Amino acid sequence: MNYHHITLSLAGVFQGVQQVIRIVDNGYENESELEPLLHSLLKLEADDVIDIYGSVSNVERGLRLIRDQLQHGATGKNPVLGRYVATVLNLERQLSKQSGMLDVIAARIINIKRLTEHTSVLDETIIKAIADLYTDTISNLNLRIQVVGNPERLKQPLIQNKIRSALFCSIRSAVLWRQLGGKRRQLIFQRKHLVNTANEILQSINTPYTR
Repeated sequence: MNYHHITLSLAGVFQGVQQVIRIVDNGYENESELEPLLHSLLKLEADDVIDIYGSVSNVERGLRLIRDQLQHGATGKNPVLGRYVATVLNLERQLSKQSGMLDVIAARIINIKRLTEHTSVLDETIIKAIADLYTDTISNLNLRIQVVGNPERLKQPLIQNKIRSALFCSIRSAVLWRQLGGKRRQLIFQRKHLVNTANEILQSINTPYTR
């Protein structure tokens, strides 16, 4: 079991969820943190985990969230973040049993990726296409994520699309996490190992981090 890869993919889950919280609270995302996750969603094949995200530094925020969240115990430092992450991991488990839905997602992801040949992955048309795919697939699972926030903000179509896109990115990372050997119990019984691994990876990143 490669904890380095497991931790990187878990960082993608955390980073995507953090973008959801940011969008709900502020009405906008951190583009530099969401963009590599959107690219990872559209990348169906890759040689390794780093290739999925482009570089380790692209999930630096997620690695820091793992460290800050899990070192405070099983309940975590931020209950909202912990609740969303737990729900995303549960959603992924449900999705993994829906082979037909997975086929639909893969086919439409290919089409969305073609659209990015002519525009940025952050373009509103791409965000909407990803959000529509989420609505047509993930939203039909028995378990749903209840996003809580300012009602007026949550009514805005663009905000809804951004939230769904960020959630989809988190679920994509959860798929990768499970494929690499990630287990829910690791977040409880092996959280110190995850924290230590996240710190080791962070120390290897040369680019400075700013909040």
